[in-house]
Amino acid sequence: MTTTDSARRAAGVHWDLSPLCDSAADCRDRLSVALADCTAFATRYRGTMAAMDGPTLAAALGEMARIENEIGRLSSYASLREAVDVTDAGNQDLSALVERGLVEASNALRFFELEWLALDDPVAERLANAPEVAADRHHLVSARRFRTHTLTEPEERMLAERRPAATGAWQTLFGRITSTLEAEFDSGEGPEPHTIDRLLACVRNPDRDTRFRALTTLYETLGPHSPTLAHCYDTLVGDRLAMDRLRDYADPMDPTHLRNEVPGPAVEAMMSAVEHHYGLAQRWFRVKARLLGLDRLHLADQYAPLGDAREVLFPEARGIIDASFHAFSPQIGDIATGFFTDGRIDAEPRAGKRGGAFCASVAQNAKPFVLMNYTDRMDDVMTLAHELGHGMHFTLSAERQTALSFHTGLALAEVPSTFAEIIAFDHLMATESDHGTRTALVCERVEGSFATVFRQTVLARYEQDAYRMRADGTTLTDERLSRVWVERNAAYYGDAVEMPEGYGLGWSYIPHFISTRFYTYAYVFAHLVTLALYARYREDGDAFVGGYLDFLAAGGSAEPADLLLPLGVDLADPGCWDPGFAEMDRMVARAEEMTAA
Repeated sequence: MTTTDSARRAAGVHWDLSPLCDSAADCRDRLSVALADCTAFATRYRGTMAAMDGPTLAAALGEMARIENEIGRLSSYASLREAVDVTDAGNQDLSALVERGLVEASNALRFFELEWLALDDPVAERLANAPEVAADRHHLVSARRFRTHTLTEPEERMLAERRPAATGAWQTLFGRITSTLEAEFDSGEGPEPHTIDRLLACVRNPDRDTRFRALTTLYETLGPHSPTLAHCYDTLVGDRLAMDRLRDYADPMDPTHLRNEVPGPAVEAMMSAVEHHYGLAQRWFRVKARLLGLDRLHLADQYAPLGDAREVLFPEARGIIDASFHAFSPQIGDIATGFFTDGRIDAEPRAGKRGGAFCASVAQNAKPFVLMNYTDRMDDVMTLAHELGHGMHFTLSAERQTALSFHTGLALAEVPSTFAEIIAFDHLMATESDHGTRTALVCERVEGSFATVFRQTVLARYEQDAYRMRADGTTLTDERLSRVWVERNAAYYGDAVEMPEGYGLGWSYIPHFISTRFYTYAYVFAHLVTLALYARYREDGDAFVGGYLDFLAAGGSAEPADLLLPLGVDLADPGCWDPGFAEMDRMVARAEEMTAA
């Protein structure tokens, strides 16, 4: 085997979890100690909140942060082990043990938040303004947003105890089905087992027959499992709606809005603005059909490469990341380099490994880890940049914030990752000499923006429909979910794209629906905000970088609106989304120009 062959699909690029734990046995032992610390914390502080002053509250928060860091390390170790082999019984046992431990820890520590929420507003305001707790002030203030939706301690304890069986088991079942599904498929190198991720990668194949066969194979593989996958979703949606009634949420999106610290009306205005611009995407789809010599684009052609993008093996991808990130900021570049040198990336696709990609923040006193499934395509470089963007955010915020304040809500968390993608893209456009590859890059950038802004809005609207149906007493069967899925996608594609019959199962393998409801609008928010920020960076150059790094380092120490305002984005302005759409229009025009010849 040549060196080049050995690098294909990131062969051997596995992470090293030893900095988190020495072994599963070490994880179990440390979990026991951490749980004992939780009990000791409860013994020391239960019933004392009303009488606390600033120094006492600061001491309690410091102890809480230490416990949070340790539990974050242990839970991440268990989940990261399982992510790369969901079929291993030892990994399953450890995850189950840690999950039970998390419930126990949560139950032991819950009193602290409940006592904080029970304080009268004047008392809470006085404590939150104490100088000793300045680093965690926003954490304290934002927690009180959930005050009217929080139950008594015995009720919260009971709900936490039931969570692994009521929700975690269904999520695990979904993950095991979708991560272990394989189908024999010939993508040009002879028949071999293909996971869902590999089949999806084939829809970007230059050969149209391969793209069509990949989609057909995908839907045929998913079909027999769709009733079970639908039942997983139906059960989770029903359970979430029941919890919403107990907690007095008026809308199933409200918990997500509160976590993101973005008002519901602003989100609705954003999604309506996106739908208003569906014509921008349809304009491009018609252009692409002409470029491919088609009367009408088929779904299998949506991501067909334009231009002749070359293959990008993982070592080269690493070089692209290193050069582009260092050019933007040496500090950012060094953070990215650390992921490779420390063995904090798992990139090789393999059976039993979770699909998709993510960056695990782990803990405030630990370094983050990245998982992806690298298939040697140019868009994999963008995915790698995206996840490392999360990594630089986690790293910088961990340096300046506490364990209780270094995380942001989902919507803001997606800004650094999207920004990092554009950094890598601009570097490639500045250094790539091959016209075919440059054309492919521009077109993929356009289509990536569409997938992030338009498609993620479709996904959020689909979720709204599903929750509305379930709330009305309609069981979410695979047939009903497929009908809603097709209806929402038809509004996006219009008459510009033909959808195959099997596309009704497009909902069935998307993990965000299962793990975190209404996750996807965070991508829309982040992408539009990021396009506006990057336009400012193009104007201001290096003068922009310092303020942007401060934004990353601020973590979750303030609301998104307050963190973005110094960078020139005013979420209170109804027109704040316009610069993002203007950037997308500019990208489409550039792609049209580059493909005109």
